[in-house]
Amino acid sequence: MKAYRWHLAVIAVFAVVLAFNFAENQNLYTVTEVYDGDTIKIDDGRIVRLIGVDAPEVESPYRHLEPFGNESKAYMETFVLKKKVRISSGKEPLDKYGRTLAYVYLKDGTLVNGRIIKDGWAMAYQRFDFEYKDLFIAYEKEARSKAIGIWGKE
Repeated sequence: MKAYRWHLAVIAVFAVVLAFNFAENQNLYTVTEVYDGDTIKIDDGRIVRLIGVDAPEVESPYRHLEPFGNESKAYMETFVLKKKVRISSGKEPLDKYGRTLAYVYLKDGTLVNGRIIKDGWAMAYQRFDFEYKDLFIAYEKEARSKAIGIWGKE
């Protein structure tokens, strides 16, 4: 009888691990396109605007190319394109263009929104309040002081 209980316990633990893994993967999306340093598209079709990030613009029908726009986009592509990410919406689910406003996390927990600022390829968006505003401002100051990314010396 003890051996029977042991087998049931192992099966129960295995089932819980599988269920957790399945649930975790249900919240992951693949980045299918990078529009620029602060806007991506995920595999469910949503366009996601990173909360708190202001990256230089790339050439589009709506905008002119800004300095370092292509470099910021290239950084984001190497960082997230075709990778699994978790999306966490902020207080406002959508912006005025219908894009999902969100924090984007890699599978390892890296907050993409903060990382692009910390690595110098975007600025902290200071117009609105958001959860990580002080942290993102600190990341921007750090990148400026190191003269990296868009803050690099010409």
